[in-house]
Amino acid sequence: MSIAPLSLKKLRHIAAGTVSSFVCRNNDVGGQWALGLLYRDAPQDQLMQLNLLDRTAMPPTGVTQAVARNYGEFLRRAASRQGVPLDAFAAARVALRFNADLEIPGEGWEVVGDPFLCTVTLTLKDGRAATAQRTGRCLRYEKGLFGGRTPGNDSILESLQNDL
Repeated sequence: MSIAPLSLKKLRHIAAGTVSSFVCRNNDVGGQWALGLLYRDAPQDQLMQLNLLDRTAMPPTGVTQAVARNYGEFLRRAASRQGVPLDAFAAARVALRFNADLEIPGEGWEVVGDPFLCTVTLTLKDGRAATAQRTGRCLRYEKGLFGGRTPGNDSILESLQNDL
């Protein structure tokens, strides 16, 4: 079975869908917003990097690795819907910069938290690439500060910490 060549438009579509889902409030780990958890675990330079093909992350924490696994699977499904196997990709990366030097307009709750920049870059083996970016605001996760989907139950988050 031959696979039709992937158009750049479809590649951009996959990248845009991935970044939109990634920054969405429905991206959670253990019932808490994944971005808040990633911000909590961010290194001093405030940059998190995920490789969606091998489902690894830097720095390698329980949360970053869980998110890399989740979004590696997200990419597989998104690419499959477009008729593209994962082996067509040379690279698939998410870069997340917290406390970014950005001006993000907003009112009320929209100005709570520090600015972040999320970039998804997908590169095919033939060298074509698509990049999609989203900005937003994020607070670091602090136990007890946010209710999440499982208020008072941090057992999943605690198990991720114990996995390392």
